[in-house]
Amino acid sequence: MPIWGGILLGLSIGAVLVVLVPLVLVALLLTLRAVNAAPPPDGSPLALTASELTGTWQDDRGGILVLAADGTFSTTEACGDYADFDEGTHSGFDLPSRMSGTGTWDSDDGSYRDGATGVTLDFAPGYAAEDVSGFLEARGHRDSPVLWTYVGDPDSGVLCVLEKVDRP
Repeated sequence: MPIWGGILLGLSIGAVLVVLVPLVLVALLLTLRAVNAAPPPDGSPLALTASELTGTWQDDRGGILVLAADGTFSTTEACGDYADFDEGTHSGFDLPSRMSGTGTWDSDDGSYRDGATGVTLDFAPGYAAEDVSGFLEARGHRDSPVLWTYVGDPDSGVLCVLEKVDRP
């Protein structure tokens, strides 16, 4: 009888380990992924007027975004999280995270997230696809605002940050 008890105990422990170890590994992976998400840039969410948004913004690799007062924009290799919702493509997956082109821009009234102004970029048709757009959020301090977004999956930890370079 004692040998059967040892065999049953060994099988029970093995069965528990086969179930428990993968569950612990999945929980650890999900925890590490959540910790990996990059925090937003320094400062608070900002509500900026259209005139405060107008001007030249630059990312850390020299990409340029120019927001004109007439509601048009131009980019030269500016970082961003771009999407073509008609095609189901997105930066970090099927679209590049740096784009050059022209189009129109618009901002909301500062009601995006925690009072931050959101800026929508709509590229002119024919750039990479027919309906490419991007979205940035205002953050920082009044004397040093930034426009930013996560690129692709926020859990990837990749940020796009554009600093205003033509401050008064």
